[in-house]
Amino acid sequence: NGYITRLRQNQRYSDLVSVVQFGSAAMVTVEKKSISNVPSDLRFGGGNTNFLPAAECACALAMSTPSTHTPSIVFMSDGEAGDANEAATRFSQLSNSFQGHIANANELDLNVIAFGSGASHEQLKKIASSSRNGKFQMSADTAELSNIFVQIADKGQVVNLLEA
Repeated sequence: NGYITRLRQNQRYSDLVSVVQFGSAAMVTVEKKSISNVPSDLRFGGGNTNFLPAAECACALAMSTPSTHTPSIVFMSDGEAGDANEAATRFSQLSNSFQGHIANANELDLNVIAFGSGASHEQLKKIASSSRNGKFQMSADTAELSNIFVQIADKGQVVNLLEA
């Protein structure tokens, strides 16, 4: 919520946001909406976690980003998954494909957030390291998480958001 609020405060209404929510499967719940049309609240559920379906959705959204925007992915999870290596490989492939194909982007801007005590820091760090512009952050609670999203919103145009 702080993320969307900050983008609106900065009057970055041309920014586009997509949200991929995931557990054992991934689902695009918001697709390339202007910041003024993004819902403030999203429902989420618990359960098993698989990273690869979310990575596949995020990569497809990033590759379909309009040439007027530079994709940036926020990948957040409160769990661990058996397919973390495959997800990291998929993000690495996306990052490598950016050179010469995505305007203003030589590497994938990838922000990875471990939320809560159940998140696998090792797995999420591996995903973050799949791009030279990858950054890993930890959040123990929602206040800290909100601050992380505000920092991300302050640094550039973001078009894709993932949430587990």
